[in-house]
Amino acid sequence: MVLRRWTLRQQLTILTVLFLGFSGLALWLVIQLFESLEGTVIARNQRELASANTRLIKLFWESRLDRTQIPNARLNKSLQSLSTDALTNFPRVEGGFYLLGGDRLLGYAFPTHGGPVPKTDIPPAEQDSILQLTRQATSQGLPQELVLRPKLDILVLRADPLPLWGAVWTMKRMPRIEDGQPKILSGLIVVGILIIGVWTFAIAVQLQTGVQRLQDSLKAMEVNPKEQIPPLPAEMGLLGTAINTMQSRRQDLEQRLQRVGRLASLGQMVAGVAHEVRNPLASMRLNLQYTQRQLQKQEITNLPIASLLEQVERLESLVQRLLYFDRNQQEIPSLTSLEAIACESIALLRLKAQECQVELVYHPPAQSLEQTSLRRRELGQVLVNLILNAIQASPQGEQVSIGVTQERNYLVAWVEDRGQGLSAAEKEQIFVPFYSTKPEGTGLGLAISHEIVTRNAGYIDVQSQPGCTRFSIYLPVFHEDSKCNGKNSDS
Repeated sequence: MVLRRWTLRQQLTILTVLFLGFSGLALWLVIQLFESLEGTVIARNQRELASANTRLIKLFWESRLDRTQIPNARLNKSLQSLSTDALTNFPRVEGGFYLLGGDRLLGYAFPTHGGPVPKTDIPPAEQDSILQLTRQATSQGLPQELVLRPKLDILVLRADPLPLWGAVWTMKRMPRIEDGQPKILSGLIVVGILIIGVWTFAIAVQLQTGVQRLQDSLKAMEVNPKEQIPPLPAEMGLLGTAINTMQSRRQDLEQRLQRVGRLASLGQMVAGVAHEVRNPLASMRLNLQYTQRQLQKQEITNLPIASLLEQVERLESLVQRLLYFDRNQQEIPSLTSLEAIACESIALLRLKAQECQVELVYHPPAQSLEQTSLRRRELGQVLVNLILNAIQASPQGEQVSIGVTQERNYLVAWVEDRGQGLSAAEKEQIFVPFYSTKPEGTGLGLAISHEIVTRNAGYIDVQSQPGCTRFSIYLPVFHEDSKCNGKNSDS
């Protein structure tokens, strides 16, 4: 449908233009119809003929022909010259003089006739009517008017008396009004008004339908947050898209908040357990070491003390990692660069990557990143976890790409591998403590990483598909702190 391709603003603009255009056309037609009324036209022509007669009378008295005795032939030419001068400025008006002494018409002229040859003969069809009208004006001494309606034209005649001499007369033909043109214009206006009315109704239906669908969709969203507003035309579609985007972002934020809440409560519990377990483990390690030394003095070597010490050290390492959830163990931020942290993390895992036959490729930023206040050790642990996971997920011979950059108010560090990727269910669970996609994994690496990044007011974004998985760390840049730190470093 064509209307659906236009925005409501475009439709309303076109509708306004059409409305103004048809309103102007209707006004013009009303004016034309008013002016074309026969009575109005006749009255206007009668006023014009009165002015023409006044002009004839004035020129006649100024010529002093009433005081001279000249032959009729010369008199006719003289009067004809006067009529021509008087009627030149009156379109389609013809006229002349009536001589009482000879009871005849003289001085006829039609200067605006427009033909190749000047018209000098009084129209025979109207000659009797003109004579009768001029005789009445002469005898009564008053102006006389007459309207004739033959088949083709309407004739308006006027005669004004010339005292003691005769009268002047003028005549104008008025074509009959054809009814076809007003009917066509009226039909066009009616069609235009119908189009505007139908279009206005269509816009109203669009608005009502769009608002109703928005309301229904919003109610459905309240019941099921995964519901989406269907595509809608014009601005309603833009509004629906914006609401869908807001809904998706809200769901993402709710999931993050739920994840953070679970991690916070679980982290507090885990940190408490780790604190309780750490002291007994230290005591066990000391006792095992003492026992090992005593057995070595007695040359007893068949007991698995070394294996027990290895397991105790593994448990201590696990406890130490669990203590990352304890906020009392936070590192104090220091002035450093995210580039330096990334390079150190890559250097630590370069040998591990070679053992796994995976190449580490570093992508430096286009411009050096400014130093800012960061927790160097903690963020290094995050990047080590991410790079190690990428190495373990990559097939032999593939590359793991690491890069840092700055996007607006965020420092970004990203790690990308070419592994098989994560499913949607795995993406939802990867930051949950003790959840792991590897049989030998503890499920704490990403959980600790998420906790550290969240503690630094940032977040981790995960994009995964078969053959490409990217983890991106976003850390906010505090410009005021950076400026202050920059000044200190310069000094």
